[in-house]
Amino acid sequence: MNLSIAPIGVPMKIVKIKIKGEQQKQLANMGFIETANITVVSETVGNLIVNIKDSRVGLGKDLAQKIIVTPA
Repeated sequence: MNLSIAPIGVPMKIVKIKIKGEQQKQLANMGFIETANITVVSETVGNLIVNIKDSRVGLGKDLAQKIIVTPA
C-alpha cells in the first residue's frame, strides 16, 4: 500500500520509494530510505504528518502516494 492510505498511528516500514533524482536524495537525507520505520501521525485533506527517525515531517499527497509501505 502507499503511504497516503496507511492507517494513522500504525507503525509501517518503507518498502520502496518510487522517486528518482534530486528529490530522492533529499528524502534520503531526511531518513526516507527502504527499511525505515514510519508512522502517520495525522492527515488533513490528503496531506500527511509522519513520524520518521524521531522527527515529524509534513508530506503532500502526491509524494505520499510514491512511498510504498507495509506493516512493521
